[in-house]
Amino acid sequence: MSRLRLYANLWTLTGHPSPAREWSLARKIAAIADAGFDGVTGALDELAVELARARKLEPVGWFWATDRAAIDAGLAKHVRLGVRRVTVFIGRHDTPARETLALALYLHRGARAAGLHVAPETHRDTATETPEKTAALLAGFRRRTGEEMPVTWDFSHHALVKHLAAADWPARLLTEPENIAQAELFHFRPFNGQHAQIPVPVAKSAKGVLAYRDALVFFELVMRRWRAAPGNAKRELWACPEVGPVAAGYALDGEPAPWAQAIKLAEDLRAAWRHIARPDEEAWNLQ
Repeated sequence: MSRLRLYANLWTLTGHPSPAREWSLARKIAAIADAGFDGVTGALDELAVELARARKLEPVGWFWATDRAAIDAGLAKHVRLGVRRVTVFIGRHDTPARETLALALYLHRGARAAGLHVAPETHRDTATETPEKTAALLAGFRRRTGEEMPVTWDFSHHALVKHLAAADWPARLLTEPENIAQAELFHFRPFNGQHAQIPVPVAKSAKGVLAYRDALVFFELVMRRWRAAPGNAKRELWACPEVGPVAAGYALDGEPAPWAQAIKLAEDLRAAWRHIARPDEEAWNLQ
């Protein structure tokens, strides 16, 4: 049976609980384990991986693949750390399409030789920042390899750059069904067409529930289609309940702490996953 695995981003805990009293790395990783996550991601080093494994958390790496030297260094680092899954930012916003494809092919060959699952993320200021750039890259990869390129899907950036209304998300964001079905890594950041991140309503009386529900409905649709795909019956979907911190401009002052939001989002993603199997049950306890 397919399984949902949730991994937290150390980035979410930047400046938590406050910039002056930020938790140590050990305390952050302990909190991630105590909150029931299966893994942890970020720009990992030896200490982070050691702490994660001590708490039975699967480490998921990250690096920026801007050229072949960066790719070689990033792959070598994660082989040394023993990290199997890695998300990358590939190229920059102005990297030409031909160069992006060459980087993706080089990355894929190196990752396969190293035994790693390395997946470029759909993200701002990278060569996958728009649906059109991403689609062109995936098409070029298919032509050259006959395979689907591994991708870490974050739909928030594509929705924002196109200013898409919620009703248009399935038709406009899920245009690569085969690739999404074979993907292993997802970043589920609550979004709408005007904001790359909207607050998770931690308290039952919080505002913004309707917008948040739109995002959850969409995330459930993604998971439902992934789970129904041939070949996924015994696979794991690794999802990051992605909530960016205030320091990065994603969360805003006055909102609940990003870490509290990430915990609540994780709970709701688990509920959505169960709802797929038992659709007669209420998916989310929202007011």
